[in-house]
Amino acid sequence: MENQSYSNNPINNGRSNPILPQDIQDSLEDIGILNTNPTKDNTIKSTQSINLKKNRIRNVVAFELNNPLPTTNDDGSSTIKGFITVDVKGYPNSNDKRRIDVKFDSCRVSFLNSPIDITFPLGIVGPTGWLRTSYVDDDIRITRGHKGSVFILSRTSSNSK
Repeated sequence: MENQSYSNNPINNGRSNPILPQDIQDSLEDIGILNTNPTKDNTIKSTQSINLKKNRIRNVVAFELNNPLPTTNDDGSSTIKGFITVDVKGYPNSNDKRRIDVKFDSCRVSFLNSPIDITFPLGIVGPTGWLRTSYVDDDIRITRGHKGSVFILSRTSSNSK
């Protein structure tokens, strides 16, 4: 599913796909490292995949940084694109059939066209939380997180129903 998430959480300032805590993200945007207006080509999508048999959820969030070097990419842009991949274990909640309890397992940061690819295993220190599905049909799912975030996900045309 493609993540069309928006946060109504005041901690994240209502950002679309906030990727970092607000203070850090604001600072990186203010000094021009993190791009607040990603390129219009929209070639990078944020996605979520769920494997119910293995109780695994994978969220991939795209990001774009302004290149600090005086170089440009093949397409003439001066941005660096990458992904943050978060692997989560999810288990059905025994008291609420619409809720799953989650534990963050690992976080991976990778950059396109770069050898930088770092994985941080979170192990026993991985944060925990929950997600509660408010609405779901064949094409869309609306979920609320334990910190107030609302995630609206739409099925991509390449995924089977």
